[in-house]
Amino acid sequence: MGIVSLINRDIAAENETKRVIVALRILLIVVFIAFTVDTLLAGPGAVQMYPYRIFGLLGANIFIFVLTYHSKTRTALWSFVLFLFLWTILMIPVYGWSAGMQNYYIIILMLTFFASHSSSLKKFIYAGFVLVFRILTILIYGGMNSEIVTSPFLNKCIQISNISAVFISIILISYIFSKKESDEENKLMKYNDRLKKEANTDRLTGLFNRRRAEEYLKQVTQDSESHAVSVAIGDIDFFKKVNDTYGHDVGDEVLKFVANKMRESCGSETFLARWGGEEFLLVFPNSNGDDAYIALEKLRNELEESEIKVKDIVIRLTMTFGLSEFSFNKGEKHTVKEADEKLYMGKANGRNQVVY
Repeated sequence: MGIVSLINRDIAAENETKRVIVALRILLIVVFIAFTVDTLLAGPGAVQMYPYRIFGLLGANIFIFVLTYHSKTRTALWSFVLFLFLWTILMIPVYGWSAGMQNYYIIILMLTFFASHSSSLKKFIYAGFVLVFRILTILIYGGMNSEIVTSPFLNKCIQISNISAVFISIILISYIFSKKESDEENKLMKYNDRLKKEANTDRLTGLFNRRRAEEYLKQVTQDSESHAVSVAIGDIDFFKKVNDTYGHDVGDEVLKFVANKMRESCGSETFLARWGGEEFLLVFPNSNGDDAYIALEKLRNELEESEIKVKDIVIRLTMTFGLSEFSFNKGEKHTVKEADEKLYMGKANGRNQVVY
């Protein structure tokens, strides 16, 4: 059985959180490795002087690891916390204050907030207890020298071993207990973005819908940096005939073709929306009527020269546009109404034109 599958094995007790148990197993492995490294660095003298203490703590570490497979999460958690307390106060005299054993209290503090399912008040009480215990440890053991004679280099290696174990534990606790919330938050943000996009987008063409167009018009016309705004409404000529002759499926393909052609021709700066049916709204920010007219004529010519192929059917179409330059005195509604009136003038005068 691999180490990963061993760590991820379910707990025997029902209705227990697996995330805490997995975290405890990983932390027990990290602590066991650090404890073993400390003992090896200290040399045989440490085992000779404190055999019961060292092997007892190593045995307790292994026992709690096995316990994670058979006990409730709460029992395993507090057994590990008690083990860290005992390990710290029993091993500081062995390795000395400089070995950094007292830093393992940070792991206890993090587990208090991340792994415990107690109320917020209890978590702060537990944290206060850890603080008091840390202060007492300083008062009792602060500055204590090692009872084992080792070289300054080995003392630093032991310190590095313990600091590394604490840092690795902090990283693992932070990752394990924040990953799920982070993933869920990312999923929620993506879901909200999708909902927002769907609420503002016409499903058939992929252009913005009328609701979003009205919002954008209000926004762009109130922007003090917009020196000029032009608005156009375009309508596909004789579109009803396409639907009546070839069916609505072909009509949908025509609408999608027109939408794509508008994107290609007008560029990303032009706001495009399906205004309703076969009508489209085009907003040209920072463009006066003359500039917008040139862009619309270009689009109209491209559409007129295009062929739309749907299966064996080839369709040619034209569009008529009504163009109006925004007046800051009359507002966006008046601009849209004026563009709509010019569109109907173009329809009445033979279609396939831009009326400005």
